[in-house]
Amino acid sequence: MESVGQILKAARIAKALSVDDIEKGTSIRRIYIEVIENDEYNKAPGEVFVKGIIRTYGNFLGLNGAELVDIYKAQKMGAEIEEIKSEGIREVNNVKLNISLKQQRSLGSGTDFSFSSLHIPFKQIAAGIVLLAVLGAGYFAVPKIMDLLPSGATVTEETKHNMPVPAEKSAVKADKITVEMTANGSCWLEVTADGKEVFVGMLQANDKKTFEAKDKLIVKYGNIGVMNLIVNGAPVNLQGEHGVAVKTYTR
Repeated sequence: MESVGQILKAARIAKALSVDDIEKGTSIRRIYIEVIENDEYNKAPGEVFVKGIIRTYGNFLGLNGAELVDIYKAQKMGAEIEEIKSEGIREVNNVKLNISLKQQRSLGSGTDFSFSSLHIPFKQIAAGIVLLAVLGAGYFAVPKIMDLLPSGATVTEETKHNMPVPAEKSAVKADKITVEMTANGSCWLEVTADGKEVFVGMLQANDKKTFEAKDKLIVKYGNIGVMNLIVNGAPVNLQGEHGVAVKTYTR
């Protein structure tokens, strides 16, 4: 059986396309196209990277990219193609937890209940009561501050700094997942949104992409170290990360 590289190269030549044509059409760098065509997979950044290029390159030529990936896997493992089937990420939807709570003493009807039966130290109980008292006093004291200002008084900047700042409203839970990315170098990507593949290809330096999903976004990076990521408006710290990585973002 022909190798994947031979199949891709023969298909390209049959369509009278050059390597430069493939590079422009797929955004895959020329060096990686030649690596795949020559079956020199050890020169690619990683296994996920290789599969992504094979799938993208094959689909661009009108071939079945997924089947080419199966052929690649079978030849690498020395197995028959029928034994190799592309499998998605398996997810466990139904998880059963058997929780057992041990209770040393029955509280009965509740008439004989005492703090000692719960084994809570008295010091902790007292500290909790004091904390609640302080918080309650603060809650009722804050509105009184404005009453202390003279009628018609102007609130100066100094006064503002000395006034209590109201707590911010809790953030509204996002109704979707948004991942914004900017590449500082070459990076292959495979993006799946809610179980559907939405992008496979290369990003070059300064390329920007934004992907959204309702519940789950899975991104396979060929070279995550060159990426700048913002997930739901928050920058992601990728310090120390490099090479191939698979990230799952959930709502």
